[in-house]
Amino acid sequence: MARASALIPLLLLIAALAPFGLGVLLAQASGFSAARPALELESLAVAALFLAGLAAREAYAPQVGRWPHWPGLGPETWERLAYVCLILAAGLALLLQWGWRAGDFTLPLVGLGILAGYFIFAPPIAWARLGLGEFWGGLCFGLLPVLSGYYLQSQYVISEILLYGLPLSLAGFNFLLLLGFPGPGQDLGPKPLTLAVRLGPVGAALLYTIINILVVLGLLVALFFPAVRHYGQSWLWALIVLAMVNQELVKRRAYYHETRFQVLCFLALALHLGMCLIFGLGLWGRL
Repeated sequence: MARASALIPLLLLIAALAPFGLGVLLAQASGFSAARPALELESLAVAALFLAGLAAREAYAPQVGRWPHWPGLGPETWERLAYVCLILAAGLALLLQWGWRAGDFTLPLVGLGILAGYFIFAPPIAWARLGLGEFWGGLCFGLLPVLSGYYLQSQYVISEILLYGLPLSLAGFNFLLLLGFPGPGQDLGPKPLTLAVRLGPVGAALLYTIINILVVLGLLVALFFPAVRHYGQSWLWALIVLAMVNQELVKRRAYYHETRFQVLCFLALALHLGMCLIFGLGLWGRL
């Protein structure tokens, strides 16, 4: 996936910011207004946390799975960039909590973002070495940013956060699971760093199938039990079809063929981004 080395991180940044935007829209649909200067700082903090996680991956596990790798910078440079992003996120959290009164849980939320994102690959925790990297990564691309987006505008949490956050986390989990598949002939080393390597191709494909079924169930809930019907509702069927297409590619073992596997990865990410878009349309209709 060398040719995707520039595109995938950009799409992943969008995939991290979009659920946060959903949380903000959900807060506005619930009657809470968003102060623009604070909202911009909050978005910057989310972006900084994502970049810290990306830099940690480049610093500590650059050749893991089929993640695109950025050549040209050494591990020490990436490590310093990660620290800069962490300091920026922490500074913004302090400013938001005590300057803009964003809520007492602002700092804990940023701390959870560091725990769930940066420490996927960074020592001493390195969740990936424990087979938990995909779980924490899925949390960062779904439930955690939706929760943060809502809480930072309202200082409250509601159960509807789960309606949007859980399906997105499941879709994010599956995308990261795919990126963890080893390439043909790739040296796995003595300590596997991804869940797909630990489970093997067949076991990882089975896990993908189970999670994909849960994603489809989440889309069906949003389709048949919406808070408010809107003109984009029917597009949820397209997302369900896309999930089935991805499932068929996994069934046909696309992970053994580089070109097909790249298509599968982009379609899995398209599913996540499409969910963000359609969910956002639904919330926009409630404003």
